[in-house]
Amino acid sequence: MSRTKFDVGQIIRDYGEAFYKRYPVVPQVRKSFTAMANCRTKILGGHVEVCPECGDKHVSYNSCRDRHCPKCQNKEREMWVEMRREEILPGAKYFHVVFTVPDCLHPLAMSHMKEFYSCMFKAAWSTLKKFFDAQGLQGGMTCILHTWGSNLYYHPHIHCIVTGGGVDKKGVWHHLEGCKGAKEFLFPVQALSKVFRAKFLSMFTSILKKTNEKIPQDVRKKCMDRGWVVYSRPPAKGVRQVLEYIGRYAYRVAISNSRILNYSDGMVTYDWKNYKQGGKHSQMTVKAVDFLRLLSLHILPPGFVRIRHYGLLSPSNRDKIRKVQVQLGGTPVPKLRKKKPYLQICDEKGWNIGYCPHCGCKMQVIEILEPSRAPPKAVHLSRTAHN
Repeated sequence: MSRTKFDVGQIIRDYGEAFYKRYPVVPQVRKSFTAMANCRTKILGGHVEVCPECGDKHVSYNSCRDRHCPKCQNKEREMWVEMRREEILPGAKYFHVVFTVPDCLHPLAMSHMKEFYSCMFKAAWSTLKKFFDAQGLQGGMTCILHTWGSNLYYHPHIHCIVTGGGVDKKGVWHHLEGCKGAKEFLFPVQALSKVFRAKFLSMFTSILKKTNEKIPQDVRKKCMDRGWVVYSRPPAKGVRQVLEYIGRYAYRVAISNSRILNYSDGMVTYDWKNYKQGGKHSQMTVKAVDFLRLLSLHILPPGFVRIRHYGLLSPSNRDKIRKVQVQLGGTPVPKLRKKKPYLQICDEKGWNIGYCPHCGCKMQVIEILEPSRAPPKAVHLSRTAHN
């Protein structure tokens, strides 16, 4: 993997204190920002490796392993995508479904993140389950929460990979080609939108009631006056394409370092896709402090699970998946899954980690570098140079 020219961690190191002075932040933001600032620096320690052939030396510093860090979680992401590939049902159609809430709810979402996002997950699955139940089938859904748009503005929505069919009470698989008159939709999107809106508002209202809160009447009226957006299409290049797309941000949040085009004089320029202009690439330039403000909006509550599986695709139904895969003439999911060593994944991906860049020989560790100071509690030290 090639190193990027600009780095979120460097921006935090340079402007983190100015950001904290201007904007009050919850502890989780400071915790994650500290981890990202320290990632792969001498603060976390590391090791020195040498090439036994040409004698080239290289210092590798440890990763922070924070789930929001753009430099971490590469191994976990690749493992996740590989496990999802193993669960693909041969010959079955899949649909990419996206559930979005209107922007009038954004202030409530930011002040009740954990409860709001949980309701989004539950309402999304409850909506799809209602339509599957009407067919007498149990379908499946794998989904991931995104809270950002390509421009980094706050935009909570859930990407879902949904099976284009399901199993009946006897465990027999049945294909659903799409809704009547529009095969590119699994179910009628207008009906999905109305059901999702009703279920979400009901669930979130119940949660707020526990603390004597409620959705303001003017906000509720706006919610009812506008249609909620539900996107539903079969992926153009198959389910593997969606897995790769979702997997890209399964273990990373908001932006990758490669999208940062320039960072100088306190200004950050990054690439984004303008979907109002057909996905045309554009550039956004903001002050570094404002860039960190945008990034902070997407730090998740502690312990919040942003990738979830429901119905047929839930971990508890792994045996059902295996039986359906056999029914459809495929290879069943392994009963026991062994985690691959990181260097094996690097070799498979062609990342050349652990090899001399000059002669290609395997590098040898000759010295362990201890952390320069005790790290924050948020940081978990790793003896590996990369993640």
